[in-house]
This record gives sequence, structure tokens and C-alpha cells, in this order.
Amino acid sequence: MESEVDTSILNSVNIKRFTKSVLEEYGAEIDRSNSAKWEVTFPGELSRQLDRDHGTLVFDAADRELGSGDLLVQPGTTVFSTLLNLVQQPGSIGRLRLTEDTLQVNPPTVLQESDLTVEITDFSERTSDVALAFHFWVQFETPSSFHNEEMFSVTVDPVTQARLPELTKRLVSHLPQLLQQNNEHPPRNVSDTQVQQAFEEAQQTVIDRSRPIISELKEEADDSASERIQEITDWYDQRRSELDQQLTEQRQEIHKWENKRRKARKDSTRRKYITNRREAEQELTQLQRKIEEKKEELNAEERTEIDEVIDRNEIDVDVSLIGVTEVAYVRGILTLELSSNHTAATVELSYLPATDAFRGLDCSVCSQDLTEGVLPKLCTNGHLIGDPCATSCRSCGLTYCEDCDGTEHCTPCVVCWEDVCQECLQTCASCGTAVCADHSEFCDSCESITCHLCGEECATGGTFHCDSHLTHCSDCDDHHCDAHTRRCSVCESPRCETDIERCSACDDLICSDHSTICTMCGETLCEEHTEVCVTCAEGQDSEEKTFCQTHATQCSVGEETVCSNHRVSRPLGTGHLCQNHHDTCDTCEIIYSTPVLNDGQCTACRSLGDVAQTQIPTEIASDFRSVEAGSNDAYMVILGKKLLGRNKVVIYDVQAEQEVDRYSAGMLKQLMGTYK
Repeated sequence: MESEVDTSILNSVNIKRFTKSVLEEYGAEIDRSNSAKWEVTFPGELSRQLDRDHGTLVFDAADRELGSGDLLVQPGTTVFSTLLNLVQQPGSIGRLRLTEDTLQVNPPTVLQESDLTVEITDFSERTSDVALAFHFWVQFETPSSFHNEEMFSVTVDPVTQARLPELTKRLVSHLPQLLQQNNEHPPRNVSDTQVQQAFEEAQQTVIDRSRPIISELKEEADDSASERIQEITDWYDQRRSELDQQLTEQRQEIHKWENKRRKARKDSTRRKYITNRREAEQELTQLQRKIEEKKEELNAEERTEIDEVIDRNEIDVDVSLIGVTEVAYVRGILTLELSSNHTAATVELSYLPATDAFRGLDCSVCSQDLTEGVLPKLCTNGHLIGDPCATSCRSCGLTYCEDCDGTEHCTPCVVCWEDVCQECLQTCASCGTAVCADHSEFCDSCESITCHLCGEECATGGTFHCDSHLTHCSDCDDHHCDAHTRRCSVCESPRCETDIERCSACDDLICSDHSTICTMCGETLCEEHTEVCVTCAEGQDSEEKTFCQTHATQCSVGEETVCSNHRVSRPLGTGHLCQNHHDTCDTCEIIYSTPVLNDGQCTACRSLGDVAQTQIPTEIASDFRSVEAGSNDAYMVILGKKLLGRNKVVIYDVQAEQEVDRYSAGMLKQLMGTYK
């Protein structure tokens, strides 16, 4: 058989490619203008087996039209099985030659992941090896379920009997290209013993790869069988319980007649019950024999049904060899051109295109194999080295190996301790140490190069400054540049813009240590413009209360400072009074400054009766039999007398010309001579 058919079965999912290869091998005519439906004229052998000359092949059941006679090509269908039978006919071994021309040549993966530029310049063939690829069709079947099918390809070295999974993977990945090329080679000298041993190794590989599939199917089958067996067991247990219940009922019948016999008083009745009991005992004996026989029948039926369930869930595995491909693959020297930003070098490696295996990609210093994951670098003198043996500038990537003594050309950064070459190295103007470009910046104030240990960003503006142009704010514990720092007008201590404020009275800058807040309005005040209420200070409140000049004033009598909550306006004259310099008149109970009161009375109460009757408001005088009044600049105190009822004291606001209070004068005050 031609190699196209053999190679096509390497791909277990590419049914279309397999079908095309077999049909073309046997000379069929294929119209593939519709990728979902192929119009095929079958050759003699296929026409005979399929019993038709023409047909439409579909590869998905959804594409098959009802009643059209389309032929479905899938594992298990008639067409696919016929094609497999043709492939399994003896008489041919496919041959395939894999070279750098048929396979994509790749550089080592580790080089592609490095920072180096890699270019393949040449491949020269040196030797050629041979391997046998065995192609198996494996079916997993159980009588009670649909069968599963898998196709496995296993490649084995006939000389060493080593499995070559990478070669198999490479063959499958390049299958489309291989099918379009003439890659056959003359047969190689492989002995029958080597072929047999390679076949046994391949067969064992298929067995190993099938075990997980078998385990999964077995687990599903066991679950299904266990459920069915439990159903069978429960049903027969129920049947056996029903039979046992019949025996129980018959024994109860015997017990009933026995109880009646004991209670019977007449001999005739007693004899009758004894007869009934004997008949019931005979029936029990017959029933026991019948139930025993029935139970044996049920047990046999149960065992038979359980055995059938187990048999239906047994897994049969059928492994069929459907093809062998003799694969010749070359080995040679791959030439690579490597380059970095600073140098270039040519590297030659031993390369096996069939498996993408490399040898000779070693570190020139320690000889470690660089394909094992060590990141390759290119020394400035052209040496290919691994990362542990390299000294590289973290900024520009310039690399030196240990043989070239990179310590003479690179200096570690004082911040990150990574190497930096002389061209990329910078010197901090503050501490004078070496620093890389990633960990140094220009001070925004003096424009000097500063490392990140000697400077930082201003916490307010975000621009970088050296420590000489940064000031620490004791309130927020951050550093700020001069443009975002202010000094207190009292103590000259620096604060950031956020933590320093202006006095609302004098506009001076003041820090948190020398500023207060007005309790009433929340304005910020300096110590000079802060007022303290004497009444608040004498109170029990632990929180100190301070006030601005708007919400605090001086007592007009003693000049003490009082807040707006504790001051009292003077009824006579202007100004306010503190708690210590105001009192109420004993007679009219109006608040006055203490100097105005004489023996506890105000001037209006002391002058009661001195006001002419005509000056007393008519609307008040008309309420009483007689009235008399005393007055000052603020209030008129009127004593109204009634014929019946208590006398009244009326307080009249002279300025507002309205009554502000009225209350009973009281008999006691009249007896004491308070009122005339």
C-alpha cells in the first residue's frame, strides 16, 4: 500500500483525510466541491463490497438528508468499516522519509524565549535512523452500551526498542504536508526479530494508554450494574417477604384455634376447635413445603438475572493492527545565527528534525545544557552562556561571561544590587554611590541626579526631589517639597499645605500646635485672637471651649470675656453682662446689672407710685380698680388692684410699648410692705 494511506491513519480524528487516501489509493473518482458532501464513483473492489457504483459521502449525521441515500462515514458505519478492511489487507508496509525539507525546522525553544534574535542559516544531514510506526484500531465494547473506538499510533526504535512519542507527535502535526509530498524511501534492513520486538513494545504501549479508558468504562458499567442488581435484589426480597407473611398468618390461625379451645366450656365445642387447629397445622405443613420450593425458584431466578446484568456490563477490548509505517528520519547539524543589541555569534547544534531534539546547546563556561531551561545569553565577546554564568547590565543588556570577567565592566546598583555597565551607570549627587537609571531621578528643584535612597516624591505634588529639598511634616509624617511647605508664624516649624491654616482674624499661618477652633463657628484662630469664656472655663466640661471675637464679648461692667451662650444683654444702657455682674429684681424679676439694683430692687420698683396716672397705658389700667406704677428707661412696673381677686404686677416694655409679663402680686408681699 502507498505511504499516503499509512500516514493518514496517524491522525485519529481526521476521518476525511483517511477516507480520501484510501479512495484515491484504490482509484475512486471524488468530487469534493461541496466539503460536506463528496460525490464518489467507486472502483471495482469498493463497488463490489458496497454494492453500488456511485454514492454521496457525508461525515456528519446532521448533513445526511432523509431518504436521499447518503452514506455516513464514521467509525462503526458500513462505509468506514469497508475502508478499514481494505487497509487491513496484508501485502504492504508504508514507508516515509522525514527530512528538514518535509518538517518545519525550529530553533530550541529556550532560544525563542530569550532576548536573543535567532535565525536558522543551514542544516546539513549527517546520518539517518529508522523507526517503525504501528497503527492500532482499538474497540471497547459492552453488550449493553454503545462501543467506543480509538486509533493509536506508536513509534518504536527497532534497534533499542525505545518508544518515540515525540516522533509520533511530530508525524501527526505535519500530516497535511506529508500527504502532499512524495516522501517514500527504499526499504531498510530491519530483521524479523526486531520487528516482532518493536510490535510487542508498541502493543504494550497501546495497552498502557487504554487502561484509563477501560477504567472509566468499567466504573460506568459498575455503577449501572450495581443499580440494576440492587433493583433485582429488592424485588426478590419483597417476594420472599410476602411468602414469609403467608406462613406468619397461618401460624396465627393455629394460635387462634388453640386460644378458643382453652376458653371453651363445652366438650363438643372444645373438640371442634381441636379439629380446626389440626387442620390448620396440616395446612401449615403443606404451605411450608410449597413456600420452600417457591423460594428456591426465586433464588435461582435472582442469580440468573444478576449474572445476566454482570455479563451485559462486561467490557471487551479488541486491539487490531491496521498498518505499519517504516519511518526514516535524518540527523544533522543545524547552524544558527544569534544576535543581541551588542554582538552576534554563529552556533552549530546536533539536530533531529523528526523530534525537535537538540544536542550541543551548552554554556561555554560551565557546559550546562541550556535546553533544560537555563536562560541563554550572548557574551559581548560572542560566547553563548547560561544566565548563572553571565554578568548583564540591567539597563542595556550588555553581557559578560565569567571568562571575560564582567566584574571589571559592571558595578552593582546601590538600590537593587543588579549589575550596571559603565555607560549606563549614574552617580548619586547626594551620597556619591553608583545607581542604575531605573532607581535614580533628577531632583525637580536642583536637577541633580539622586538615587531613590536619597530622595523621593513630594507627597503633595508627586514630583521627585532630593532630601535637601524635602521637608518632613510632623502632622502627616510625609515629606514635601519647598513649593508645598509653609512655616508657622508663631514657632517657624514647617508643615505641608494640608496641615497648616490661616487665622480667620489676622490671616497669619499657624500650625496645629498654635491654633484653636471657635466652638461656635469652627473658624481657625491664632492664640492672639482666641477668646475664652469665663463661665465655660468655670464649668465641669473637660473639653476646652474657645471662641472667635464674633462669638465672644466683654462684660460691660467687669470686662470679663463671655461667649454668646453665657452673656446677657443689659436692659438699661448698652453692652452685655457676665454671670457675675447681673441679677434679677426681687419684685419684678427682670434681669439688671448688679450696680443698678438697690437692696435687690430696680429703679422702677423703687419708684412705684411716682408715675402719673395719665402715663399708665389705658389698656392695662382698665383691667383694674386702681393702678400705680414706677418706671425707668426700659420698663414700667404697674401694680393693679382689684376689688375682688388678687392684685397683679404687670411688666410693660417702654421701648416696645407692649406688655411683656403679668403675675399675681401676692398677699405676703403686700403684708410685708413690698407694695404700697
